[in-house]
Amino acid sequence: MRDIILRGSADLSFWAERLEREDLVPLGDGGKAQLLLIAVDAKFMGVRFRELSVAVSLEASGGTDGHDAVYLPQAFNSVRLFAFVERTFYHTPYYPARIRVETRLPAAFEVSLAEGVILRAEMSADSTSATRKPTRLQEESWEGPIFLPSSPRQQDPKVFFARLAGHTHAYPFAARDTITLKPTSRAPIVEWLAESEFSPQEWAIRETATHARTKSVGRSSVPLSPAGQAG
Repeated sequence: MRDIILRGSADLSFWAERLEREDLVPLGDGGKAQLLLIAVDAKFMGVRFRELSVAVSLEASGGTDGHDAVYLPQAFNSVRLFAFVERTFYHTPYYPARIRVETRLPAAFEVSLAEGVILRAEMSADSTSATRKPTRLQEESWEGPIFLPSSPRQQDPKVFFARLAGHTHAYPFAARDTITLKPTSRAPIVEWLAESEFSPQEWAIRETATHARTKSVGRSSVPLSPAGQAG
């Protein structure tokens, strides 16, 4: 499995208002919300797939080892069946899309629907191992609860626990790197990123990564409140 995590900040009041309806509070760091765009290239039972998910860091520590919990407003998978299984059996907000992930420099990822590319992030074309040196080169991991969007049909919104780990090369998002957002009604997360003025800050790239997760369960069944405190 290979992945890219693009970390950045966005308007805190925008995400505070949007998450209020979920009874969640976004983490504020320097007056900004903290977001992660996570692009993955992997195989499951011999089937290659790519996915892109957006996560919003939450206030207070709901995870282990002091890590923050996150909220998953929307995600995409390149295999239509996998997206269907995620929505139907795991209650996660996955939808089918064409996805490209390139972890070699210059790193890039993009999401496309029938109307074309709706989200693209890419390093400048002249980015190589000679021209860009990592600011960090080490094993890194994150684990904690991932809160899912509520539904009128759900009395108890869902949450699952995940762990992401691997040898990480981190690079600042440079002035010549670009992110393109083209909002569409079929992908509201792109509009939310644009409206909240998402500003990328760092690439975290792993040529060998591991992702693990539990099944989705009701929030009331775990000893955490949405704010990450003992329930």
